[in-house]
Amino acid sequence: MKKKSASRKPAVLSEGVSIYAVAEKAGVSIVTVSRVFNDYPHVSQRMRHRVFAAARDVGYTPRLVSKPKVMAVIVGHLDHLSAGDYKTRLMLDIIRTAAKNGYLVEFIPYDAVELATKHLVDAIVEVGLTDDEMLRLDHLPPVPTIVINKASPRPHWSSVRSDQHYEGLLSTSHLIGAGHRRIALIVDDPRGWGVEQRRAGYEQAARDAKLKDFNPTIFCSSESSPLEIARQMSRGGCTACVNLTDNFGFAVLDACANEVKLRIPEDLSVVCLENKAVSQFWSPRLTTIEQPLDAIAEAVVKGLIELLEHPGKRLDRVLKCRLIERDSVRLLK
Repeated sequence: MKKKSASRKPAVLSEGVSIYAVAEKAGVSIVTVSRVFNDYPHVSQRMRHRVFAAARDVGYTPRLVSKPKVMAVIVGHLDHLSAGDYKTRLMLDIIRTAAKNGYLVEFIPYDAVELATKHLVDAIVEVGLTDDEMLRLDHLPPVPTIVINKASPRPHWSSVRSDQHYEGLLSTSHLIGAGHRRIALIVDDPRGWGVEQRRAGYEQAARDAKLKDFNPTIFCSSESSPLEIARQMSRGGCTACVNLTDNFGFAVLDACANEVKLRIPEDLSVVCLENKAVSQFWSPRLTTIEQPLDAIAEAVVKGLIELLEHPGKRLDRVLKCRLIERDSVRLLK
């Protein structure tokens, strides 16, 4: 005679106390309890405390599943990546800050962005994409996403950025204060949110100083070579330039000094973006605008943690730059 098969019993741990008892005590579903015990990313901190408190009350000891917490960083234009440049320094700061907060970082090139949908990531960070590339990111997983140094192209994404209007304003005002009037602005691209902000700050400085003889002179490094820019500044009688280019800044300086033979700062005063590995060792030492990359990285990582704890929230944080005065700006009489 065959024995009747026993009916399936609920999982029991901790001397007969089951996960169902935890769910009943917490007043939530079994699914919610399971998500808490398995460290599911979209469970609020309040719910975690509630479930763990219920587990303690009923005497249940969960077997927690340890899963690494991962941030995916989507990086654009790796062909332009070089040691010490803006993106490299920013990514290193993100890695350090993420590690301090218990997160791993997974880098995904823009041309392999589909990997972000195949891997279990808790959050996404954007570094170095153009506005058009950002708009083509249609199939990212529904996790908190932060873009860096640009306005968010989607209403549910967050943004952390330096005040790029202030970068243009601060650098141009410094040169105007030194007596310069024929000041060129050099930017990376002909259009884009950051470029427009910097240009607006550059023009605002002239209006604030009430300069009648100020003639905006703007060059784009993606449309003209460093040598062409240097030659045009020389022919145009520029006495100074605001060089806010991320990847071609030093190339323009090299063309000015070694090709066109402009002496810095005697013939051309310059304000560039700060690169700690180079700026203070260039001859002459460069006056620069320093973006707070370490503060940006910290705001990104802590912002993502905040968004994971509060689904549906959106962040928009702006950080100020600072001017580092060195030797590349001449005071005109």
